[in-house]
Amino acid sequence: MKRVGLFLLLILTLPRLAPAQENYALDPRFARIGFSVSHMGLFTSEGQFKRFDSQLSIDPANPDRTRITVRIDAASASMAATEGEDMLRSPAYFDIARYPDIRFHSTTINARSPSDYAIQGELQIRGVTRPLTLAAKLVNRQRNPDSGTETIDFVVTGTVHRSEFGMVADQSFVANDISLSILARLQLPVTGNGR
Repeated sequence: MKRVGLFLLLILTLPRLAPAQENYALDPRFARIGFSVSHMGLFTSEGQFKRFDSQLSIDPANPDRTRITVRIDAASASMAATEGEDMLRSPAYFDIARYPDIRFHSTTINARSPSDYAIQGELQIRGVTRPLTLAAKLVNRQRNPDSGTETIDFVVTGTVHRSEFGMVADQSFVANDISLSILARLQLPVTGNGR
């Protein structure tokens, strides 16, 4: 889902960053892959994945060449209630004994505006791969002249239909649509000529 955050191409709005293809990873201290689901339309449960790896291969001059890959440790799903965590790890849901990882990789990234992007890719859960589109929004950027870096914060959102991945248990109680919310920060070097 490291869309969700997967996903993170908003830095293409910064044309004066270091040139050519560069590889980056999200800093887990400033990143969060969260999810929420409705129960009979009455209340919502929220959680997050605490362990994930990501790689962003960014080419500011050629946005179509930018690639995002994310691997999430399915067992790291965390919720306020331990019974919710146990349910997610069970064979009816993530089935972590057989499928320990959740994976996402981007296939296409399209700019809707200088701060909004559509990230299209493929999400794999329980060995099943389905297309997923994520909406990425640049929410903050700051330049640090002392460190020579640009700090970029963005939010990525999307919806996963759990039934598409074989998670069909408890349909009368747990909604099919799972909302994703990914918060992430990148620190990128700025070229000598600045902005």
